[in-house]
Amino acid sequence: MTLFTRQTPARRLTFHLPSPAILLAGASAMLRTALNRRAAMQVAQLPDYLLTDIGLKRDDVHDALEQSWRTDPTFQLAMVAAKRRRST
Repeated sequence: MTLFTRQTPARRLTFHLPSPAILLAGASAMLRTALNRRAAMQVAQLPDYLLTDIGLKRDDVHDALEQSWRTDPTFQLAMVAAKRRRST
C-alpha cells in the first residue's frame, strides 16, 4: 500500500514548425516545378518537326502535362527523349 500517488503531467499538444531551411527548400521546389511546367507548355506549342528534332512526340508532351501539378513534366520529357535516343 502506498501513501503517495504519482501524478502524471498533463499532455499538451504541441505543434512544431519546420526549420526555415526546410520551408525555403519546399518553396523553391514548388517554384521550380511551376516554371518547368510553364516551359513544358511552351514546348507543347512547337511544331512537330522541332519536337522530332529533340526526340519527342506530341503525345509525350501531352502525357507529361497531364500529370499532377506536383510532378515536374520536364523531367518526364527528358527521360522519354533519352529512352528514345538509346533505342535508335
